[in-house]
Amino acid sequence: MKAGMRADDGWQDIDTTPDDPNGLRGRRVLVMGLGILGGGVATARYAVAQGAAEVIVTDLRGPEMLAASIAKLEGLPIRYVLGRHNTADFEQADVVVRNPNVRRDSPYLAAARAARRRVEMEIAWFFRACPGKIAGITGTRGKSTITRLLHHILAVANMHPFLGGNVGAIETTSLLPEITTDDWVVLELGNWMLEGLHTVRRSPHLTIFTNLMPDHLNAYDSMEDYGEAKSSIFRYQGPDDIALFNADNDYTLRYGQEATAGTVWYYSPETRTAWLRDQPDMRRPFVYADGIQLRGDHNLGNVQVATLAAELVGVDCETIARAVASFMGVPHRLEVVRRLNGVTWVNDSASTAPMSGVAALRSFEEPIVLIAGGNTKNLDPSDYAAEAVRRAKRVVLLAGTASDAFAEALRAAAHAQGRADDLVEGPYDSLPHAIACARAAAAPGDVVLLSPGFTSFGMFLNEFDRGDQFRALIQALPEDDADGEAQP
Repeated sequence: MKAGMRADDGWQDIDTTPDDPNGLRGRRVLVMGLGILGGGVATARYAVAQGAAEVIVTDLRGPEMLAASIAKLEGLPIRYVLGRHNTADFEQADVVVRNPNVRRDSPYLAAARAARRRVEMEIAWFFRACPGKIAGITGTRGKSTITRLLHHILAVANMHPFLGGNVGAIETTSLLPEITTDDWVVLELGNWMLEGLHTVRRSPHLTIFTNLMPDHLNAYDSMEDYGEAKSSIFRYQGPDDIALFNADNDYTLRYGQEATAGTVWYYSPETRTAWLRDQPDMRRPFVYADGIQLRGDHNLGNVQVATLAAELVGVDCETIARAVASFMGVPHRLEVVRRLNGVTWVNDSASTAPMSGVAALRSFEEPIVLIAGGNTKNLDPSDYAAEAVRRAKRVVLLAGTASDAFAEALRAAAHAQGRADDLVEGPYDSLPHAIACARAAAAPGDVVLLSPGFTSFGMFLNEFDRGDQFRALIQALPEDDADGEAQP
């Protein structure tokens, strides 16, 4: 979609109205993308439960790689097409459901559209069927922490919230039978899922948009295009809805002016204040900073907006303060894995863009041995390289399509800062070898920080697999031997 195009001019994949019921009973439903982590499992199960005449699951991966996901669907009347896609299946299906990891410009989806088939995403089904109130969180950075913290606050307040969306190991549509009209559902919504909400012109009751920064530019034509994909989170709100936007980010500042919600708030981590869009001179101070357990200045804004949202849905300040003080963070995001022989090992594998690496480096005062590198998303690594040269005593690179360019950027930054360019080790195509190198470089009092700054595909299934492997390897490390030598 071109910059400046209205969302509903470019995203409609349905010939019928957006409020058309799911309409799966008696239909032939094709699920495109089962996924290694089971992203299509709940979709296929839901289609069967809704009485689809036939459910076809198709994935380019083979049955061996998808075995765990297939096992979750054992006994259900599903036909599998694995290791390939058949164009005829897309042309003959009544409803085609794409996994969020499937690009919208897929030629198979184009074939379905050309045949006038209905193309949707699972998240659209959820929004149509959910009887409860949905809080949706998006942004380039911060959405996972905010999602988990808001859910935690509501849980401490005994509101019994549900958690879903782009959260690992949770099948969002499977939550539907348990949700009542009094319940809150807190969803992390990435850009891929939000593409699906444009199709049905639905937005959450409460929206948080943290920021928009360069990311996924290998999949979108421009930052405007990337932002428009995410904009469904606020485009279709109404007078009873609430929206919160980061005033310190140029994009979200503008989106706040475009928002159609009845109640629109801005928050500023820089000034630690928040205000209603129409009352900019009446600032509400942020009062929960002293209780924060999370590292990094970037987490200040995350806590600020999560607590503001909690206040707006009726949670009292004392409960919010207690919840903030008991919230210890999110796996794979500055997660302290172990302290070994005076060295702190930190898993920040969810860092899949250079800007995340910058934020991670700025979260520590201690000397850092950085493990970084991976595959490119066409993002400029120069700021990350400059920060790594300033903050890290050693950079150990993992192999990937971005790692050689990152190594060059590190050497250029070292030259510009008057530092020797021998700080780079690797790239290594083995995580254990990279860890051994980092351990040899670390001294008591140091932090070994896995903050790749790039995506993980190739060496790992995804960033969570990368973090899980790192955690397991660090937890298995032996103590130093008697001579103080690190054992690889």
